[in-house]
Amino acid sequence: MTEQRGTSGQNLASWLIIDYWQKLNIPPTPADDQQTCVSELLRNRAWTFGNYIKPMLDDYVAWFENSKEQANFTYHLTEHNESQLAGLVDVVTGCGIGKALEYVAELKSDAGMVDHVNRMTLNSPQRAYADLNQGYGRRLGWYALVRALKPRVVVETGVEKGLGSCVITSALLRNRTEGSPGRYFGTDIDRQAGCLFTEPYASAGRILYGDSIESLSRLDETIDLFINDSDHSVAYESREYLTVHGKLSPHAIILGDNSHASPALFEYASHHGKRYLFFAEKPRDHFYPGAGIGVCF
Repeated sequence: MTEQRGTSGQNLASWLIIDYWQKLNIPPTPADDQQTCVSELLRNRAWTFGNYIKPMLDDYVAWFENSKEQANFTYHLTEHNESQLAGLVDVVTGCGIGKALEYVAELKSDAGMVDHVNRMTLNSPQRAYADLNQGYGRRLGWYALVRALKPRVVVETGVEKGLGSCVITSALLRNRTEGSPGRYFGTDIDRQAGCLFTEPYASAGRILYGDSIESLSRLDETIDLFINDSDHSVAYESREYLTVHGKLSPHAIILGDNSHASPALFEYASHHGKRYLFFAEKPRDHFYPGAGIGVCF
């Protein structure tokens, strides 16, 4: 006969004690020690819930009540995480942490960008599934890298609404005022993609519509910064790197937007003798645990 576990507090406590000791592989103890043990166990579990689970649930409830986004969530990063991001930018570019932090702050304080994103979102066919500007997340790193590297050509595969396109071209436009012009090329199979990518940002680049592998094959440019953010299957991501390999400048940098889940960029870096780093996002007040930036350089 299958053992039936009671629902009374005494039976629940007994089950917790037995289960706990079995996990520790320690023989049962006298009753008094068992009660002390289960009290400690419950206190420990309550502390864990309060410090790790409940904050995430609170953030999820707030998102559920206030956000219209269904995917590609937008959020701010924690202040500490932004500092970590500046450290990554410094290691990759040698610009210095102070300068990297300046670049991050530059985008965060760009009221024109906020106004543009909000205005275009409200006028977009996708407005039913999009929030007003909620922050740039890891794209702060894209911006800072473009500002530090001063690339002549940046390519991003996977545009979606075009928030990344605006971030990248905003950095390119600032570089232009400092005597380092650059161009942006985005690719997307969806011809409705890029609703945010209009003037003044569109003056620094354009979107190539169609399959990204085909668009990249036809692109006759030497690429200084390549950002993969399209089809997130490992096989397709690897094909993109293979397609652009011969088009990369000698000191080109590749960013992988799916590197938190895919080994494709790490494997590419290893195969070609490149260095590899990964930055993990820590969203502020958002249930999503964050993605990150893989860097091959």
